[in-house]
Amino acid sequence: MAKHTTKAEQANHEWFKAEIDRRLEALGATRNHDCDHAHEYAVATVAGNLYVTVYDDWIACRFEEPERAKASGDTRLNPYSGKWNHHYDPDEFRGRRTTRRCVDYFFIELDRYLPEVKP
Repeated sequence: MAKHTTKAEQANHEWFKAEIDRRLEALGATRNHDCDHAHEYAVATVAGNLYVTVYDDWIACRFEEPERAKASGDTRLNPYSGKWNHHYDPDEFRGRRTTRRCVDYFFIELDRYLPEVKP
């Protein structure tokens, strides 16, 4: 039996997706408007492009060059396919504070792959 989602939880799911989208665009991610392409965004990283699709409760990611990405030692990364997905527990969407932690944690994890910005 499917779990009932409250209006507040639904609002948090929508906020999650919108906030991830907003922050990716602020990082300079390129939005893909090609319906035939599997991912919504391309983010330039030190390990080649990271392709990202944001859903309302998880983030699908795949590195273009898994060999370069696995040098980070990240255990979440599939070293063969380059998949680097982020799944979240439904309970994390009960409140905005916990939903925000999911967003913040994704960007903390992503930061290890971003090129350093020189002042």
